[in-house]
Amino acid sequence: MVKPYKTLLILLLLFVVVLLPTLFFPKNGIRFGSITFRYPNIRDLIGINSSISKTQLNPEIAFLDRIVDSTFNANLLLTKNSVFSLLTDTIYNNDTIYNIDSLKTFTADYLKSKINRLEFADSTNKSLKSFFDALKNKQYNKKAIRVLHYGDSQIEGDRITSYFRSRLQTKFGGGGVGLVHALPQNNQTTSLLQTTSSNWEKTTLADHNKTQAGINRFGALEGFSSFTSSNNIFSKGTNEAWIRFKRIGGETRTARRFDRIRIFYGYNPKPFIVELFSDGVTNDAELIPNTNKLAAISWEINQNTNMFDIKFKGDESPLIFGISLETDKGIVVDNIPIRGSSGIDFTKTDITFMTDMLQMLNAKLIILQFGVNVVPHIVDSYKYYQIQLYNQIKALQAALPETSIIMIGVSDVARKEGLQYISYPNIELIRDAQKQAAFKARIPFWDCYKAMGGKNSMAAWENANPSLASKDFIHFTYRGANLIAEMFYAALMSEYERYLENEETPKKSKVE
Repeated sequence: MVKPYKTLLILLLLFVVVLLPTLFFPKNGIRFGSITFRYPNIRDLIGINSSISKTQLNPEIAFLDRIVDSTFNANLLLTKNSVFSLLTDTIYNNDTIYNIDSLKTFTADYLKSKINRLEFADSTNKSLKSFFDALKNKQYNKKAIRVLHYGDSQIEGDRITSYFRSRLQTKFGGGGVGLVHALPQNNQTTSLLQTTSSNWEKTTLADHNKTQAGINRFGALEGFSSFTSSNNIFSKGTNEAWIRFKRIGGETRTARRFDRIRIFYGYNPKPFIVELFSDGVTNDAELIPNTNKLAAISWEINQNTNMFDIKFKGDESPLIFGISLETDKGIVVDNIPIRGSSGIDFTKTDITFMTDMLQMLNAKLIILQFGVNVVPHIVDSYKYYQIQLYNQIKALQAALPETSIIMIGVSDVARKEGLQYISYPNIELIRDAQKQAAFKARIPFWDCYKAMGGKNSMAAWENANPSLASKDFIHFTYRGANLIAEMFYAALMSEYERYLENEETPKKSKVE
């Protein structure tokens, strides 16, 4: 029989063996080649830091998340107002719509005051005038106006963009998902299923150094597609390729409601044939002559056509710079994710060629949302990044002086330290560099990091139930992306309402 004091001594010895390394083990671990060995510190082991890993969502954010999700699921997304504007006494007295007891916790005015507003370099707030003028004057009733949402992998799969698109299209009209590559992204939009023949290739700006020297015409999508030789040869020396589109998702989604197809192509040394098929029947067919510039083909398509094919035939492939599924009026919003990008690629491409395409699209607003790819590179100063971003903005402004630009700041990103997930130490430095670049270029800035809740908010978003962020502590889930989109939409519409009020004030003064 083991005596009690021996058991106690064994336990004490184990306790010392476990705790002793915490006193001497380096905080950042010990690195051997590419492997880093870490050991939890004593605060982690005894749970002092547990509050970090179990961070809870800010109550207002948690409440807004439930409102947004209930609104989305109940198809109340079709309302023309932001969710902040929905928080009225009507909803307060009929909270069974949302099944949310906490509606009695926050008043509508209180939550509206929590909108994370756009920030401007000065009080004039004139940098969005071009876009707001287009909305106020209802230019979209004559010709569709374009909003292009550029970002990194944070917006892949139409995240953030899809919800934001639905909001704008519901309020101002329009439909469709906008531009897509001929060869689709790995993560496609939830409103469209795209498949292709196996002989398509895509070249992006990121592949620039791997492609033919001197090619830097990439267009609005910062990439182009082309087809290679195929097994389906219908005549000697002629190749064919196809793309199939199928509308998916709920029929109330505005992204499904497109009635026009535009194919942006160019630089085909030989003529080619392009055909539109639906239900096995040829709807349209055109013989396209050779060209050494950007051009577009436009076809109408019935909104009730759920599946259709586009077929190409030719000796040599044209360069396809994008296929736009759109309406000819209202607002069209493009989702343009550039994986691995930090938002400093625009000056690497032929900006004149890109401008030509953006003008054909009638671009009125460009949104830049980058930063997460900068986070792993920890340095003391991000002045270099500020300068790089500023140069991108100025290049776009010079090319498109009548197009408004907004920068969305980096979201929070967390990493594991010991047993805890905490924010990278450089998030605020990167955010500040982005804001300084935006202000220097006189464009508005929206602080995504602040909107999330600031430091360690990514851990809270991942810890939410259901989760608002993925297990990599970098990317949002679709639910989290919808929440961010609603916050941004509310901020943008708040500024638009302020603009309308300011436009009306001088008129009233003249009358008086």
